[in-house]
Amino acid sequence: MNRTQIYLDEQLSEALKRQSKIQKKKVSQIIREILRESLLSNKNKAVSVSDLAGIWSDRNFDTDEYVRNLRTSKRFERLYNE
Repeated sequence: MNRTQIYLDEQLSEALKRQSKIQKKKVSQIIREILRESLLSNKNKAVSVSDLAGIWSDRNFDTDEYVRNLRTSKRFERLYNE
């Protein structure tokens, strides 16, 4: 196990202390559990391809033309240069 030092604002620090008392665990253990759940769980990985399959099945357009239009569009310039 590696040692890491982090700085927490008062609100996070107090929330961790409360959870520590409620769960009767050390703050470091709670932090490890939260990080493990957030970073390593399969639930938080990108949406699977099977979840996206058919999402645009009702759309009738040429994909190549759509992408070409996005690349040549001035939309982003209009959004960010206003």
